[in-house]
Amino acid sequence: MNVTSNHLEVRPQPDLYSSGGEELSKRTEDFGLPVSRSRGFEGHPILITSLRKGQELRVRCYAKKGTAKDHAKWSPCTALGFEYDPYNKLRHTSYWFETDKIAEWPPSANAAEEEPPQEDAPFEFSAEPEQFYFNVETDGSLTAKEVILKSLAELRSRVATVVYNINNPVVTDAMDTSEAPIQSIGQRPNGQEGSYGSPLASWSSSPNGANLAQGWNSPNATAQGGWNV
Repeated sequence: MNVTSNHLEVRPQPDLYSSGGEELSKRTEDFGLPVSRSRGFEGHPILITSLRKGQELRVRCYAKKGTAKDHAKWSPCTALGFEYDPYNKLRHTSYWFETDKIAEWPPSANAAEEEPPQEDAPFEFSAEPEQFYFNVETDGSLTAKEVILKSLAELRSRVATVVYNINNPVVTDAMDTSEAPIQSIGQRPNGQEGSYGSPLASWSSSPNGANLAQGWNSPNATAQGGWNV
C-alpha cells in the first residue's frame, strides 16, 4: 500500500483559534491541505512511504515558523520580478535588433506609468532610476499585496533600528581605556627607592653601585659578562 499526501487529514481545533484575527479570516476551507487535495489539482499525489500487509505508520509532525532567509520553503512567493526605466532612458540596456528596434523591442505595460522620452532630449549621465515596478506571485498563503506591505514594514523597521543606533551609540566596553584619563609618571631621580641608582635596587645601573654583592661589580661576575650562579 502506498501512503500518499491524499491520506493526510487536517482536523481544525476551533478552541485554539477562537480569537480569530486578520490572517484567520482569509483562510479558505482547504487551508492547510496538501496541494494534491486542493481544488483544481490534476497531478499525482506525493508518495510518503510504502507499507506491507500488517505494517502501520505512526508519525508526529511539527509545524515551525521561519523566513525565506533561512530556507525557501518558508517563502510565500513563487515568482518575483522587477523592472525600471521601461523606455531605457538611462541606457542601462543595449538592444540587439535586425531592422526596427521599436518593433522588435516594444515597451512593457509599465511604460504607461512614465512619460515617453523626447527624441532631441539630451542624455543625462548622472540620472538614477527613481521608479521600480514589481511583479509578485504567491502560493496562496498570502496575497501579493500583503507580501509587499509586510516587506516594506520590515524594511522600515530595520532602517529605523539603524538610525536609532547611530543617534544613540552604545556604551563602550568596560575594558576599553581609550577614553580613560592617563596619569603621567615622571622618571624617578637617582637615589630614590626603586630607581636604578638606589641602594634598594636589585641591580645597580652603575658599575660602582652601592649594592656590590648584586650589582655589576659583583664578585660572581665572569669575564665574559655573565654571572656564576
